[in-house]
Amino acid sequence: MAEQPQADDELNDRTGSTVQQALAHALSLVRIRVEAEDIVHDCYGRLLARADKYDLPRDGSKLLFKAITNACISATQRRAPTVSLEATTNAHPEDATALADKVGIQPEQQAMHRELETALETALEELSTMQRAVVELRGLGFSLVDVAELLEISAANARTLLYRGRARLSQRLRPFLEESVK
Repeated sequence: MAEQPQADDELNDRTGSTVQQALAHALSLVRIRVEAEDIVHDCYGRLLARADKYDLPRDGSKLLFKAITNACISATQRRAPTVSLEATTNAHPEDATALADKVGIQPEQQAMHRELETALETALEELSTMQRAVVELRGLGFSLVDVAELLEISAANARTLLYRGRARLSQRLRPFLEESVK
């Protein structure tokens, strides 16, 4: 009987360690926080309901991110294109300003950071859902082979999507990259 609470504690620790990444990934794909939270909650629920059928320590993250990615792609394909106010304001500016004040970041640096953040957000929105998914999953540390498996595409296709996504981001962020070199 003592093993069940220990297994539950390990599962809770593992869940707690991935929830922020999972939410960030979902949010990057669907762009609406409430929808991203619902998708992550649903995917965690489905995964945990079938915990006895999977080796969660080994495959849990892969299964979770695959489910989240597929659910996000389905959700974005189902809805009509819209612009969400929440999608353009993921963080509360007053929170960022308060944090910057605490660590002593100058107002000019804050403004440049917000401008770069907005440009990056815009550039990511311009990518196709699949390109954004590949870029985000690689950014989370998944290998290209894992990304291809998660998205159910070939490794060559994942590599191409990553290359094109990064090239598009680089092109859109070039003014900021050139500014930082000066």
